[in-house]
Amino acid sequence: MTNNPFSLFSLSSLIPVIGYLSLSACTIGAFSPFVTRENRPILWKNRDVQNPDQEVKLLSGPRFRFVANVYAGETLDVWAGINEAGFAIMNSNSYNLSCEAGKSILARTAPARYAGTSDDGNIMRLALGSCATVEDFARLLDSLNVIGRETPANYGVFDSTGTTAIFEASNTYYTRYDANLDPLRFLLRANYSLSGGPSRLLGKNRFERAMQLCSLQQQQGPISVKFIIQTLCRDLGQVGFNPYPLPFLSRLEPLPYGYLPTDTTICRHLTRSAEIMVGPQPGCSPRTTMMWILLGEPVATLPVPLWVQAGTPPEELDGDLTAKICDEAQQLCAWLYPEPEFPRAINTFRLARWLDYIAETESKLWALFERNESLFSETGPDSATAARLTQECCNLLIDAYQHFWNSVEPERTPLELKTRPKTIPTLQNSSLKLDGAWVLFDATGRKVTTPVTAGLFFLIDGEKRLRVVRLN
Repeated sequence: MTNNPFSLFSLSSLIPVIGYLSLSACTIGAFSPFVTRENRPILWKNRDVQNPDQEVKLLSGPRFRFVANVYAGETLDVWAGINEAGFAIMNSNSYNLSCEAGKSILARTAPARYAGTSDDGNIMRLALGSCATVEDFARLLDSLNVIGRETPANYGVFDSTGTTAIFEASNTYYTRYDANLDPLRFLLRANYSLSGGPSRLLGKNRFERAMQLCSLQQQQGPISVKFIIQTLCRDLGQVGFNPYPLPFLSRLEPLPYGYLPTDTTICRHLTRSAEIMVGPQPGCSPRTTMMWILLGEPVATLPVPLWVQAGTPPEELDGDLTAKICDEAQQLCAWLYPEPEFPRAINTFRLARWLDYIAETESKLWALFERNESLFSETGPDSATAARLTQECCNLLIDAYQHFWNSVEPERTPLELKTRPKTIPTLQNSSLKLDGAWVLFDATGRKVTTPVTAGLFFLIDGEKRLRVVRLN
């Protein structure tokens, strides 16, 4: 679809904003080394949940230490991570696999001390603490087939050999898909399983959009971490609907002009973090395994690199109560979603302003990482180097937030960041009087230069801020 300024669309034909049931739902991908730029396995997860407070922790299991995304203050369940053996895992809930909630053998018969050991978050904690290979994880699922799992899920995993797979696991059985054997050499899932039933295909549009973006990228070259972060996990489009470049110069009824609904996009109003886990190149040490973490909605934050050997993550990622970067991202989201009447619609004029502002910082971050990575040995960064690089990236991001707020401070209040510019065009004698900062467009998107007295008009200033005016 062409991004035609001010053309009108029926929102109901694209995305049901009003009354949509916001379930916890994620979008994930598992990429074989054969399809990635650096011949390294990659896992990707956009984590869509109600709780916005996310952080990263260093934890220990029976065999291995690991770094994982958790809810702030939690340690029993983890939601994506890497361990020191080069094993990684993430998941998405699956709603079309058979499951009788709370009816597993474990839930019915096990002592209370085992309660919760078969939910997906605890399974991933157990896997990171004890599994070195994908085959280890398969054996773990085999053992859980007997007692039952509480939450059907699609688990994405890789190990230090490059084996990359997705396990579609119901409460008592699973189906394995190997990315290395798939014709596309990558696997994508939303919140249903290909081995499941034909109903409850939650997130089908997210799956199809992710497939479209990855297929287009493959035509241009290998899949890269930059593509996953900058394009895939931040995407606000749909199959058949491309809102780019931003800002979106049109209107989807009943939303205000320039707003996009984010109920069913890959990057959603409920996307609280994104994780991109990268395994070793063939023959390299498991210590080269790393994870990029984006705390907060991906459009509102930047990636930070992590390694297990770096030890405890810095306080910006793992604070006493909450993570500072996650807190900053939440504040930014309050500014990006300013309309109380449409809390799931993003203001793309504001988003474009933020993305333009943050581009330089993101370039510095990548340059910093690539400059350091070129100096790593075959065994990866040592502990001090890994910890320093993570801290430097956190510092870049925190500084960027602070400088950005300084640039928009006149528009900001403690509770809500206002949508209106300070200088409002005034109506005089039933006609519109403009100062030189504003440009006037009519409802068809044509620039208006002659005096006007009636109709619906759009005003845009030099910072792409918008005001809608109706003259009678």
